[in-house]
Amino acid sequence: MGVLTQMATSTMPVQQQVLATLDGASYNPASDPVYMAFVPQPAYGPPPNPTSGMWNAAYWETDPGGVYWASCMVGPSLDGVALTQGAYIIAVKVTDASAIPELWGWTLLIT
Repeated sequence: MGVLTQMATSTMPVQQQVLATLDGASYNPASDPVYMAFVPQPAYGPPPNPTSGMWNAAYWETDPGGVYWASCMVGPSLDGVALTQGAYIIAVKVTDASAIPELWGWTLLIT
């Protein structure tokens, strides 16, 4: 996975690509509610699973060709998710009628 870097004083959308499939075929998840969590990266070992209070409402961005991105405003302004300096693992949750996957994503480094 990749690493995203953002200054702690900056407010901007953070995006994580979501590959959505159903029965092996791609589908458009943009009508499904999407949430993002920013889990502090532990010094060693896997990150803990996000707790219910860690999930933030997100929204969909779509690129041509069926590329879907979960997006969430991160930062101290504009009702963003304010994060202190450190490393976070991005988690994405998609709520669909047939499944509610929670997926790990990139690392977000707040400097």
